Amino acid sequence: MIMNIREVLKRQKPLTIRDEVYKHIRKKILTGEIGEGNRLVEAKLSKEIGSSRTPVREALHKLEMENLIYSIPRIGYVVRSLTEKEVEEICDIRLALETLAVKWGLPNIKSRELARLEKIILLTEEHIEKNQTNAVVQLDTEFHDLLCKASKSWRIEEICQSLMDRMLKLRMDGLCIPEVAYRSNEGHRRILQAVKRKNIKEIESAYRFHLAGTKKNIIDLIRKRGSVAEPG
Repeated sequence: MIMNIREVLKRQKPLTIRDEVYKHIRKKILTGEIGEGNRLVEAKLSKEIGSSRTPVREALHKLEMENLIYSIPRIGYVVRSLTEKEVEEICDIRLALETLAVKWGLPNIKSRELARLEKIILLTEEHIEKNQTNAVVQLDTEFHDLLCKASKSWRIEEICQSLMDRMLKLRMDGLCIPEVAYRSNEGHRRILQAVKRKNIKEIESAYRFHLAGTKKNIIDLIRKRGSVAEPG
C-alpha cells in the first residue's frame, strides 16, 4: 500500500499530492490502521508516504478540523475516539437525512435501482455466511449510497457519506459479528420493501428500526472497548 501511494505521489502535481496525502492518512484513521489514542508523528508519516512534511502538516490540520484527531501542546496529534454522544448524534442525523433522501429520490428509484438493492441484500447474506466482513461493509455502504444518490442532492450525499465514514471502524467491528450483520441486513430488507411500496411512513419506520440497531451495536462496542482519554 505504501509503495502504491509513493508511485501515485511521483506522478501527481503538488496540489494533488496534498489531496492524496490527506486521503491516505484519513483512510488509515477511519479503518483503524492508525488506532484511537495513537500519536501521529509528522516526520514518520512523511517518510512512510514518501512526501515532504508540508502536505502531511496540512493534512493533519484538516483532519483536526474534521474532529478525527486532536492536538496536545508539545506532543502533537492524537487520533480521537468516537464517543457515545457522537454516535447518537450521527445516527439521529442520518435518520433525518437518509429518510429525506429517499423521499426526494422515490421518483428516481426505478426497477434497475430496486434490482441492485435486492442484489446487495442477497450478496450481503452470502458474505456473512462466508465471514467476509470487508465485503459486507462495502455492500452496506453501497446500499445507503445508492438511496442517497437517488435524491439528486450532492449535499445530502456528501454529508451522509461523511457520517458513514466517521463510524467506519466501528461499523467494521460490528459487522464482523454475524448476528449484528444479519440484523443490519434485515434493516436493509425492511427499507427496500417500504421503498417498493413508496410508503413514506413505512420508510421512516424501517430507517428508524435499522439505525436504532446500528446505534445500539456501536455504543455496545464502545462500552466494551472503553473510551480513550482526551483533554477536557
